[in-house]
Amino acid sequence: MGSQKFPGKKYEGPLHPWREDRIKSERELIKKYGLKNHKEVWKAKTFLRKRRTQARALLAKVGAATPQSKKESEQLLLNMTKMGVLPMGCSLDDVLALETEAILSRRLQTLVYLKGFSSTPYQARQLINHGHIGIGDRKITVPGYMVHKDEEGLITYTLRSPLNEISHPARPKRDMYRGEGAPAVKPETPVEKPLKAEEPAKPVLKEEKAEPKKETPEEQTQPDTPKEPVTEKTAHEKKHETPKESKKKETKEGA
Repeated sequence: MGSQKFPGKKYEGPLHPWREDRIKSERELIKKYGLKNHKEVWKAKTFLRKRRTQARALLAKVGAATPQSKKESEQLLLNMTKMGVLPMGCSLDDVLALETEAILSRRLQTLVYLKGFSSTPYQARQLINHGHIGIGDRKITVPGYMVHKDEEGLITYTLRSPLNEISHPARPKRDMYRGEGAPAVKPETPVEKPLKAEEPAKPVLKEEKAEPKKETPEEQTQPDTPKEPVTEKTAHEKKHETPKESKKKETKEGA
């Protein structure tokens, strides 16, 4: 039971503390809902486990149909609908089909974030702990407070909180454009540039093809004489030329 000074535990830990799949799934929930540690996940699981145990016991008594079992089942379903976990007209089978996220989504920290009072789930936890969030006239500093369905619309900033001002830097940025004093942002209209006058296209000049050179009648009558290939002598050959060969060469060049 526990005492006022030393209250009992509100959760039951896992049977095996080092299951990899369980630790991985719990870490995903901690990151998604901005929880502090694994104990807050275990609190939600314990709350749901108790309701499931009660629903199983009541389903076993359906055949007897005692007035007490009917009364208990109606009270259980009414309690779950008031908390917003189940809709109206649900049955005990719907209680057994619930998951842990259905309980975590009803925490005050989650609803503060979903309603736009904070930018992140971690900021929602900070605002609640510092006393900036309340339900109606009450200031609540417990992030794990289970919000009832009729209290959901009463979540707001407390009266003494400086976050009531729209221009406060800690408020989400989207709130800056919701207020009445926010300047209206006009969409920019594109400026049309004057069109330049098109210049007349220049005529494209056709390239004149060079006409083939006409041969004279004298050139046509002369037979084509084969030209002798010119061979250049090396310096060694020029050095050892005889005087007769050099004279013959000079006479040829003179002719």
